[in-house]
Amino acid sequence: MVGASGGGEAPTMRRSDACLLLGFMAVTLVLVVCGWYSSSPTDGPSFSVKLTGVDGLVPQGGGGPAVIHPAFDLTLRAHNGQSAKACRENVTITVMYGNVVLGWARVPDFCVDEWASMEMSAAVSNADVVLTDDLRRRLDSELLAGALELDVETRVWFPEGQPLFWECQDCSSRECLVVCRVNPGQAGYAPCQTRRLYATH
Repeated sequence: MVGASGGGEAPTMRRSDACLLLGFMAVTLVLVVCGWYSSSPTDGPSFSVKLTGVDGLVPQGGGGPAVIHPAFDLTLRAHNGQSAKACRENVTITVMYGNVVLGWARVPDFCVDEWASMEMSAAVSNADVVLTDDLRRRLDSELLAGALELDVETRVWFPEGQPLFWECQDCSSRECLVVCRVNPGQAGYAPCQTRRLYATH
């Protein structure tokens, strides 16, 4: 009787062990997937920009082509939502109206810690910008209506030695273009889009 009882319990114990093993494997798989997802390559920092000062957009004199002397104070904000420090170098900012460059400036290289944000101030200007008669009228009209929109383009480079795969799996160039559209009268930050630039062969 003792032998029969022991023989009947053995399969039950094996089934219990198998269930525990399968449960352990399932939990391990979930943890591995979650860990991979949280540390997988991303598109890098997100950017936004805010104009804090605008000057020199009103042409002087009568009608026809005009020369303006624009100057802008702006703040570039970078938010790093990944689990690794992100750095950028050779940073330049250009403010444009249509296809006309209104100002240009260089910004120091920067790094953003993981899960952190930072802000950088920049003074962007251009000594002389020539506007055609049509562009001058359009600028005057949009300024009067409060509908003026400017494009802010920021070029950044991945530093040498920083793994490019971490932030962009299919990039062939270390250069990126961050594009924002802002209204001088708006409050707060305007979101930007990051465009990857690819090397041509």
